[in-house]
Amino acid sequence: MNRVMVLLDAIRDHLDLHNLPRVVSVGVRDGADPITVQLAGSHLPDVARDLLAWAGSLDGVTASIWRVPSGNSVHVDIQGRTPCGLPVVVYSGVPFSEDLFPDLPAGARQEMPVFVLRGWAKPEEVAA
Repeated sequence: MNRVMVLLDAIRDHLDLHNLPRVVSVGVRDGADPITVQLAGSHLPDVARDLLAWAGSLDGVTASIWRVPSGNSVHVDIQGRTPCGLPVVVYSGVPFSEDLFPDLPAGARQEMPVFVLRGWAKPEEVAA
């Protein structure tokens, strides 16, 4: 069986096993690259909740933010492994806000603790 098919089967099985938020796209490449999963949503509290749901289904989870070079949006992502060891990056984009991301210049990536997502998931604690 083609390796891409094996990877697609593995991510499909993971999605079937867990009640995860809506996926917009899945990127699979034959090679060492992780599978990339893009989630729907553009409001930070929703994105944070969706990423936390994924984090609960993965092992060895880390998180980061990346402000796109144009500067108008920020990708919030988590990286981890499925229980079968498949590397996965799950992300979504949110509009850039100086209030939420004051020290994130255009094109920069910053690692962050996963627990930051918990604070962002509470809408009353996030500026609009």
